Amino acid sequence: MKTLAIAIATTALTATVASAASVGDFDRNGDRFASFGEVVAANATIDRNDFRSIDVNRDNRLSSAEIQAAGAQTILKRGVDASPSVRDTRSIAQGSFVTQSELMAAYAGLSSVDFDLIDTNNDNRVGANELYASGAQDLLSQHEAGSQILVSLDSIDTDGSGFASLAELQAQYPGLSAADLIWFDANDDNRVSFTEFYSIDAVQVLGKNR
Repeated sequence: MKTLAIAIATTALTATVASAASVGDFDRNGDRFASFGEVVAANATIDRNDFRSIDVNRDNRLSSAEIQAAGAQTILKRGVDASPSVRDTRSIAQGSFVTQSELMAAYAGLSSVDFDLIDTNNDNRVGANELYASGAQDLLSQHEAGSQILVSLDSIDTDGSGFASLAELQAQYPGLSAADLIWFDANDDNRVSFTEFYSIDAVQVLGKNR
């Protein structure tokens, strides 16, 4: 099941995601690290693959250095500057609701039938309990941006270089060609970084070659 997530069209951005992310934006228990749960609480678009990509030393928590890395910043702020933008999940937990149009704007391909399945009390809006139900999360995960990337970069990076070569990518995406790589190898170094791997161009190209 995908991580609990909600991306909703709204003009307001939270202070946490409006500027460069720091460990203090996520750390709620004061241990100076950010757990997966703490990161998701601040930016609900983050999933397990995203978290593992940032967690370089694989200790299941993010340090300040890991969060400050350029690739991490891109992932942690992904979706914030795009349309639709992200509303902090805490506002949903505090009694806000999601309308059908908001949910459909956030999850491309979501149908009115899907919305009805999530709206279990049939009040034409979705509350936190409905949104976070496992059935709703399974359904929404089918429409999440980037869901076509079914593997994380660290599982592709077999030589531990921190990058994915064309050969490593082709092991997971057999239809991928050198010409395809040009579309998301932004700096033309013939390898793919965290930032490049999770870009919208990569999602589109890799999704076609899965």
